[in-house]
Amino acid sequence: MKNQEFVSRPADTLEIIFAHRNRAYGAYQLRRAYPRYLTRAFALGLLFIGLAFAVPHILNALDRKMDDSVYVDMTRELGAPPDIDPDMAPPPPPPPPPTPPPPVRASQRFVPPTPTPDDQVNDEKPPAQADLLANDVDISDANRTSDSDAPPTMGEPTDIPDIVVPAATKPDENEYNMVTVQKPPTFPGGEQDLLKYLADNIKYPAMARENNIQGTVALSFVVNKDGTVSDVSILKEIGGGCGKEAVRVVQSMPRWTPGEANGHAVKVRFTLPVKFRLQ
Repeated sequence: MKNQEFVSRPADTLEIIFAHRNRAYGAYQLRRAYPRYLTRAFALGLLFIGLAFAVPHILNALDRKMDDSVYVDMTRELGAPPDIDPDMAPPPPPPPPPTPPPPVRASQRFVPPTPTPDDQVNDEKPPAQADLLANDVDISDANRTSDSDAPPTMGEPTDIPDIVVPAATKPDENEYNMVTVQKPPTFPGGEQDLLKYLADNIKYPAMARENNIQGTVALSFVVNKDGTVSDVSILKEIGGGCGKEAVRVVQSMPRWTPGEANGHAVKVRFTLPVKFRLQ
């Protein structure tokens, strides 16, 4: 009976495939329902795409509607203020009381004596220094009696001259080096004249010449504040009398231009290399 019903149906690909197979296994039902599921999925996809395009326009329309309904223009023009009745106006506040003058300390007249003609001499005797120190009064050009506990007045006119004694400055006797001075000492004429002076005045020692001694002698000396050279010492010796000859020439140098620190001439220790070379 089932076979007769199957034959009477119109044949399609699915029926041909499952003609002699077990249709209750599940694959037959899935293949039969596939077109319906595909149509439903296609419809849902179109619906989601439409919503994706429509939702922003709906939200913008709702925002504009809310803006139009929430914000209300409250601009309002105010008229001129009402006139004030002078009879109803409050009286002006009273002026503040005048500030009392500050108390003035007591003072003792003490002015330097000035030469005057004999007929104009005042017999007033000036107070003694001990009395001025003992009394708690200020020194002024007039006698005043008042409260001694008042603060001292500033800027009161007086004829007492101000005596300013400048502080004695101690000369700078420190010894500086070439790094700590603002202006180093210089040989008259500069570095080229210093090299020329050494070349013209140094005499090559005979012992060094005979023993073919050559090299550099390093000397250290102090350029004093007056430009003279002192405290010449040898830092590096090469022998043959070269160091002694370099000391002799340096001690006979003319006055240098002294170095300066803080705008004043100071003593500066100078290091000088002297080269000995045979030709």
